[in-house]
Amino acid sequence: MDQYTINKITNVSLPILITSDEAFSTLPHSMFRIIYIEEGTGIININDTSTVFMAPSLFCLNESESITLEKGCNLKVQAIFFKLELINSNLTLDYINKGLNNLKLSEFQDYFYIQPFIHRSNKFTGYFEIGTIMSKRISHLFKLLKTEVSNFDRPYWPCRTRSFFLEILFLIQYSYTDPEVESNINLSYKSSDLNELILYLHTNYDKKVTIKQLTNIFHINRTTLSNKFSATTGMSIIDYLVKLRIKVASMLLRDTHLSISEVACRVGFNNNTYFLRTYKKHVGCSPSEYRKKADSLA
Repeated sequence: MDQYTINKITNVSLPILITSDEAFSTLPHSMFRIIYIEEGTGIININDTSTVFMAPSLFCLNESESITLEKGCNLKVQAIFFKLELINSNLTLDYINKGLNNLKLSEFQDYFYIQPFIHRSNKFTGYFEIGTIMSKRISHLFKLLKTEVSNFDRPYWPCRTRSFFLEILFLIQYSYTDPEVESNINLSYKSSDLNELILYLHTNYDKKVTIKQLTNIFHINRTTLSNKFSATTGMSIIDYLVKLRIKVASMLLRDTHLSISEVACRVGFNNNTYFLRTYKKHVGCSPSEYRKKADSLA
């Protein structure tokens, strides 16, 4: 499905495609891909590893990676397909694989833009969550980029298109180097029978959730549910739910001015003292200390 944006009158083209309909396409292609999750939550399988995702977040995928959307709930998604030549005409994977010592200074600088797309480890699969402030900026840049590639009569549209695209890559690189990039949860291969339950937790973390309630909703006994969930995620249902709540709380503390008590309530903690104790246990500092630290780095 390799596609270029092209002005058929002037025959000027760029190796880039912005789309909402084909974000999770499994058709063969040779393009890199940025998937921006604006709203919703879901489970995606990348190279036989299933990952739970929730908005706002990003996937950075290279041309050789296979993906399948296993489940989605209330998703609003956009994607950019592109080729490396849009960043630097000399950058190809074959060229890079010959060794970084062969890169010129300008090529070496541009190489850092593509690290999130090619670096893979047990802790990083190409997915990371972003804060609401970052999400708003990326959403705005997507709109500007889409406008540019839809209006060929504008002067210098290829240059302007590339500038917006590089700004998106810059923001991605910033998020990629954030230590919180390693906070995503990967699932075992045999997780499909728990997909609905996991999505339920991701859409109801702000409410009271009990094991008994889950056994009734998903028609499964307590022991089987607990064993399957632990085997899939490596943690208990309650531990998973607490980790999810703490993650969302950190985002709200970092990107909003909500009071700490309101943040606690928004993520399902009805007892402030318990929230403060639990947050410090998982993050290593109090919510107020985390917020001060985040503000100092902004």
